Amino acid sequence: MTKAKTLLLILIALALTTAPALAQGQTETPVPPLVPAVGQDLNPNANISWPPPVYVVRGQFSIRGSVNLPGLTNYYIEYRPYNADLTLAEDDELWFPVSLPSNAAVQNDELAVWDTTEVPDGVYELRLTVNTAGNPPIMAYVRPIRVENEPPPFVTLPPLTGVTEVPGLIPTLTPPPRATQTPFPSPTPAPTLTPTPDPTPRATISVANANVRTGDSTLFDVITSYPQGTTFPILGISATGSGWFLIQLPNGNNAWIAPSVVQVSGNTANLPRVFPPPPPVTPTPVPTATPITQANLVAGVVELSPSQPTCAETFNVGFDVANLGTTPTLSSGIVLLQDVHNGQVQASTIGGFPVLNPGQTFRVQMPLTVDTYYDEQHTLVLIIDPQNQIPETNLNDNRREVTYVLRKGGCP
Repeated sequence: MTKAKTLLLILIALALTTAPALAQGQTETPVPPLVPAVGQDLNPNANISWPPPVYVVRGQFSIRGSVNLPGLTNYYIEYRPYNADLTLAEDDELWFPVSLPSNAAVQNDELAVWDTTEVPDGVYELRLTVNTAGNPPIMAYVRPIRVENEPPPFVTLPPLTGVTEVPGLIPTLTPPPRATQTPFPSPTPAPTLTPTPDPTPRATISVANANVRTGDSTLFDVITSYPQGTTFPILGISATGSGWFLIQLPNGNNAWIAPSVVQVSGNTANLPRVFPPPPPVTPTPVPTATPITQANLVAGVVELSPSQPTCAETFNVGFDVANLGTTPTLSSGIVLLQDVHNGQVQASTIGGFPVLNPGQTFRVQMPLTVDTYYDEQHTLVLIIDPQNQIPETNLNDNRREVTYVLRKGGCP
């Protein structure tokens, strides 16, 4: 055996012995799944169903799920980044709002739209908070979620139409192609005939699951649902201006589908305008007696950190909410924070507080970033329960205003 062959066999043996060790060294810690708040079971009527855990998002991203509980007062969605070492943030770390509070019930539909271009690329968690009358908040989490609006040039990302194929949010690295030598000239390939595009208008479902209904809004009954990738012929578009499409189902029946859950192809310029059936009659709700309460929410101390906010730099607003009444509040609630300059709102956010017992004070922490009108005076306006969903004896002490001068910092 020659020396070259002996050296080659030694290198192969070393590669076989070190490969298992390398594979074990690269084993990743399992990612925490979608979980409710501590001590709570996952509630099918208070949860985020899309996106799933271990998912890559970018741009304007639709968050879907269900919020449909008796006594609903409001719900909102927040986000928070993971630590630099990809561990969960501490419990006292601040959450940032994705959406303002809404009191409209949602069943397997869009909860909010997250503009991920406003946050740095990285790993985050989402939290849904649902407030109901007389109960503590119900929370559901999705973690981790990766925001990647600007992928590196050497990374190939799968299209955002399903769960990423690589566990742990690690993108697939595409190696550079190897150069090949052609010993002889290749024959000239035959010309490829370009197929004629089919102009027939079609709608293809672009989300995980989508409902089809008897009319052109969510007020109509659901007929059934179809998975992502299902394609239907488009027969027309609603004459009411809602934008919903009349489609033909696989069984030959007709149904309506929302434009926000489909990808449209073909020529839609000549689609006929079709009048949908009249909306179903909504039964008049039976008025309920307003619960008697002696709670009284009062706006307290406001503390800025840092005390002199700087242009385009996030600062924290601490705000004390007290119940100076004689009975507990009937539910948890929110605080609306607005930055106002010359009567115009420059930035806003929200914060939440739990059910408060008589004499109890709770400090609400709210992050805020203002990047307009530096070296000028601004006013922070804080309003407790802005939608008046918590019964109390006095609504005149729920507001607090403080002024400050925004420092220039690094703003141009």
